[in-house]
This record gives sequence, C-alpha cells and structure tokens, in this order.
Amino acid sequence: MLMPGSNKLWPELSLEEMVGQLLMIGFEGKKPPPEVARFLVEGKAGGVILLARNFGDAREAAELVLSLQKLATTRPSGLPLLIAIDQEGGPVVRLRQGITLFPGNMAVSATGNPEYAFQAAAAVASELRALGINMNLAPVVDVNNNPCNPVIGVRSFGEDPKMVAELGIQAIKGYQSRGIAAVAKHFPGHGDTTVDSHQGMPRIGHPLSRLEEVELVPFRAAINAGVAGIMTTHCSFPAVDSAPNRPATLSPAVLTGLLREKLGFDGVLLTDCLEMRGVAEVYGPEQAAVLAVQAGADLALLTHSFDKQLTAHRLLVEAVRSGLLPYARLEAAVQRVVRLKQRLFAEGVPTGGQKKGVGESPDQVDQAENQSLAQQIAAAALTLVKNEEGLLPLKLAPEEEIYLLSFHHQGLTLAEEGAGSDSRLSQALKKRHHRTRERVLSLSPTAETIERVLGELRASRPGLVLIATEDAGLAQGQVTLVKEIAATGLPLVVVALRTPYELALFPEVKTFVAAYSFQPVTLEALAGLLWGEFLPTGKLPVSIPGLYPAGYGRSRF
Repeated sequence: MLMPGSNKLWPELSLEEMVGQLLMIGFEGKKPPPEVARFLVEGKAGGVILLARNFGDAREAAELVLSLQKLATTRPSGLPLLIAIDQEGGPVVRLRQGITLFPGNMAVSATGNPEYAFQAAAAVASELRALGINMNLAPVVDVNNNPCNPVIGVRSFGEDPKMVAELGIQAIKGYQSRGIAAVAKHFPGHGDTTVDSHQGMPRIGHPLSRLEEVELVPFRAAINAGVAGIMTTHCSFPAVDSAPNRPATLSPAVLTGLLREKLGFDGVLLTDCLEMRGVAEVYGPEQAAVLAVQAGADLALLTHSFDKQLTAHRLLVEAVRSGLLPYARLEAAVQRVVRLKQRLFAEGVPTGGQKKGVGESPDQVDQAENQSLAQQIAAAALTLVKNEEGLLPLKLAPEEEIYLLSFHHQGLTLAEEGAGSDSRLSQALKKRHHRTRERVLSLSPTAETIERVLGELRASRPGLVLIATEDAGLAQGQVTLVKEIAATGLPLVVVALRTPYELALFPEVKTFVAAYSFQPVTLEALAGLLWGEFLPTGKLPVSIPGLYPAGYGRSRF
C-alpha cells in the first residue's frame, strides 16, 4: 500500500493498529481529551466523527481537524484519519457557523430539479474539504413512505423509490466530485418506521419482494454510482434475517448476504452509532462492535463514551486472537478502509502549515456563490398546497397586524443534536410588514397555553394569523392549536417547516404552504413568497394522506 504523495509503503500494522482502523470515534469538547489523544497516537482509531459539540464555527473545525491528523500520523505506521460529519442539510447539520446551510433533501426534491441535488452536494463538499473533513455521512436515501416516521421525514427525498434513487445518485456524484467520501444511509432502509432507532429498535416486516421494489432501489443505484460508503440501520428485517431482535447492523444475512453478495457493494460499510438504544440496550455497544464486524461492517461507530471505545477495541483484538473474528474478515475490512484513505489522501495528509478555513482552500471556495444557490433551492422548493380564500399573496394594510405563532425546541430527535428554529421568520416578515408580532410556544402547547393564545386573538383581531408548524403530526398540541384557531374564522395561513403530512390532521385549513425546512434561507424565501415576490413552483415529494398526491402543487396564487 503506497503512502499518499510518496513511493513508500506504509509500514506493517500491528494487530492493535489493524483493529484500530475499524473504529470511528467521537468525543466531547473542542479538543480531544488526553486519553482520546493517546488513543489516536497509538493508532487505535481509524476515524473521528465530528458533532456540533466539537466546534463553534468553521475556523475551529479546521483547526481541530489539523490537530487530529497530527495525532494520528505521529507514529511511523500512523495512517491518516477519516474525518466524518453529518452535514445533510435541513434539520441535520453539525456545522452551522462559517459554512453555507442548505435546505434538506425533501426541499431539494420539491424543486423538481435533479441538478440541484448535485450542485448542493458539490457546494457542501467544497466547503467541508476546505476544512480538512473528508467524509460526509450523507445522503439519506431512505424512502419516506410512512407519514408517522419520527426520525427521517424531511431528511428523505420523498416517497418514490426511483426519485429517491435519482436524486441520491446526483448527491453522491456531487460530494465525490469535490473529494468527499459520500455515505448513503440507512441500509436497508429506515423510511417505513414509526420508531426512532435512537430510542428503540424498529421492525420492518415487509417481504423481500417489497424491499426489492422500494427500500433497496436507492441503495442499488448508489452502489452503481460508486458510492464510497454505506451506513447501516438499527432496524430489524425478518424477511432477510429471521433471528429475533437482531438489527441489520449486526446481521450477517443483511450486511454480507444481501449487501455484499447480492447487491455487490465493495466499499466501506459503516455502522450507525452503536451507542444508540436500537442496539445498545440489547447487545451493549462494545459487544455490538464485534458482532457488527463479524457481520460484515468495516467501521464501527462509537461516538460518545471513551470507556466503551476502549473496551470495544480490546474485545475486537481478543476476538481476532481467539478466532471468533476470522483474520481474513479483519484484513478485508482494513483493506477497504485503507483503500478509501489512499483515494482521499492522494495529494498528501494535511497535518500542519496554514490553518485552512472556508474560502482559503486551493479550490477557492466561493461561499457567496453557494449562498446564492441555497437561496435558489429554498425558493424553488416552496409549495403552495392550498389557497382557497385567496389570502396569498398577502395584501395587508399597514395598520393590520400579523400574529406569528412558532414553536421553540432543541431538535425533534437526537439526530438533530439540538438544532431548532429561531426568530428568522419574524425578522424576514418585519422587513416587509413592520406590524408583525411573534409568539413562541413549546413544541406541543398545553390546553392552558392554547386558551391564552385564543384570548389574545379575540382581543386583538389581527389581520392575519400565521402558524409555522414543525411536524405537528408528532405534537398533538400543535394540531389542537391549529384547529382551534381555524374555528375562529380569523384569516389563517399555516406553513409546514418540516413534513407536509400534517395537513391531513387539519384539512379545514384553507391556506397551506409546505416549506420543508427551517434553515434561514428557507425562512427568508418564505417571507418573500407570502408577499408575492415570486410565484410558487414547488411540488409535493410525498402524498398527504387522503388529500393530495405526490407531485401536487399550485403554480400560481
């Protein structure tokens, strides 16, 4: 194996170092604690996953990446690290400052323009690569055909497997065209669940024929497109593996039989975090690392506890020495990881010198251009589903008030790592109509809160009530609030900042816009749409049960 940028062979790896290549770890704080630093110096981890807890902005991220690579390459046999991040766009982004934030997959799909999937991924990849990050745990290629899915939703391109496959291919090509390893997730599919695998183990009971027709379609496409990595899901699939309570992540039948042998994938296979409850509560993260590698995984993710990382490394070494983990399986996994590193580090390893930041890479990343692209996508995605009373575009007199209701939270799922909406929509509205008042409520307001809001509305009689919902179908208080306000007869516009499914729960609402995102570019575009600054062009990527099919959307007010 050639050292990138030289004609020297990498020195032989010890067993401990070989096992280390199979672990991707995370840590708390903006620099690795001493024990983690030592772990990296000793070659006991092949990769690091970065989360929002690890930096405040892009500059800090770049500095951290350089320091991590210095640690990993200290030893003569030290291989550089895979540095991964979940920068999906939409609700799941780890880096939020000093980088362009794009709407997520469902918004991209709503534009009807597959080129946007490529362009957005390429833009994100250019900015990540400028920071030294070399792997993005994206795109999500789950087919979201269950309106009650609590964890995928707008992270998916939609409900049509062929459309998800097409956009997934474009995203993969976009990331990898800029030197970032793309990782399609979550194999064999997390779209048709009602359980979040962070909290438990979903069971997807469809027969193999249905999996072939729906869930597996985007993964086949990703493999054919040359995706660098695939991430597993902690869901069980009894049609593929009859063992009770065995998630795909730990299943030889799923990882080796289905993915490797049947679908022909020979890239790097990563687990989702093994400290998630979907695995941890049944098997324990440390033992799960051994089981996952036995099953066919090449990289086991343990993103939180150093003690668990240390134990997982020890158990993997012991498993090889005892024969429980065949040496050939270890060697095959290491070869895949190293092969990917050779590709990513063909021009050398960034371990010192200039501390690169966004806009300072050799590619001269143009954030202004990327921001313009994000704005285009956000505007093109907005979908006018209902406008039965002709409220849009808004025609308020200067003295009339907009009463904006929004919902405060710190992320709806653990996948979002504390991300939530802010007051950007209120600010964007005020630029266009000074008399805008915002009331921020809890994610699922109580009956008492709803009654107080109704009292305020009866007293003030605003010219417009605007409710910016966030997956109201998963928060009954939001549904109740919308229905109660609709019953007052006040002019009402409901905007879904996440999935549009919730309209089925309050079909009496006569004006409804699907936005698919709460990123700042979306909120700014939304305010423009409400005031008629451009026509709506977005189309629904998913069906609204009992009301509208996928592909529906009004093209004029």
